[in-house]
Amino acid sequence: MSPPARRLVIDLASPRAAWRIPRPSVVEIKNAVGAGWDVLEVKAPAVSDGDGGGGSGSPEAIAAARGAEVYLGFGVPSGVAAAAQDTLRWAHTATAGVGSSLGHMGRGVLLTNSAGVHAEPMADWVIAAIAYFTRGLDRMIAAQRQGRWAKEDFTDGAIPMREFRELRLGVFGLGGIGSAVARRGLALGMQVSGVRRRPERGGGGPKGVEWVGGLTDLPRLAGGSDVLVIAAPHT
Repeated sequence: MSPPARRLVIDLASPRAAWRIPRPSVVEIKNAVGAGWDVLEVKAPAVSDGDGGGGSGSPEAIAAARGAEVYLGFGVPSGVAAAAQDTLRWAHTATAGVGSSLGHMGRGVLLTNSAGVHAEPMADWVIAAIAYFTRGLDRMIAAQRQGRWAKEDFTDGAIPMREFRELRLGVFGLGGIGSAVARRGLALGMQVSGVRRRPERGGGGPKGVEWVGGLTDLPRLAGGSDVLVIAAPHT
């Protein structure tokens, strides 16, 4: 008689298409674990905002979690953690943060996160946002909506514009996302400084950053920055 199959639960059906696990990835997971595993894919929408783990989880996810050894989700909802408390060995969250999950995780469960996965696209977005405002694109769009040719607003200096190499970029939180932002800022000629929770343990940030301080240096960072990027947990 063959032993019962071990269970892995995939609870990554985000209501947002960009965050929903694609079908080929589900197939890859099933192929990776191989025979002897029962892979259950939860179809009910999962809470995927923030660091996940909010609420108790869908009834489908809770039912699937009973007897599960591995759980993949957006955080670990309390109902899922309770249903799998006697069997769960590893939980992985597709989010960078884990704060919403820590309060109801059992002892002996390995909890891993996806820190760094979102760093590059988030940093690209930050640079695009900086360009949007410092190059006056917001004012150009406003003039376009008014049907107005705003050449004089820019050529006469009524709308100030800044070049990247003139900017002082402050980064609050030099983790995966913050460091990726800092590297891009440096590559574009910006003067970059930062603050992190434990600078003595995390090092000085990417090469080229002028200074890295602790939380007490946040006023100094904010006061000395033309652009302040907040990349700290829970923000």
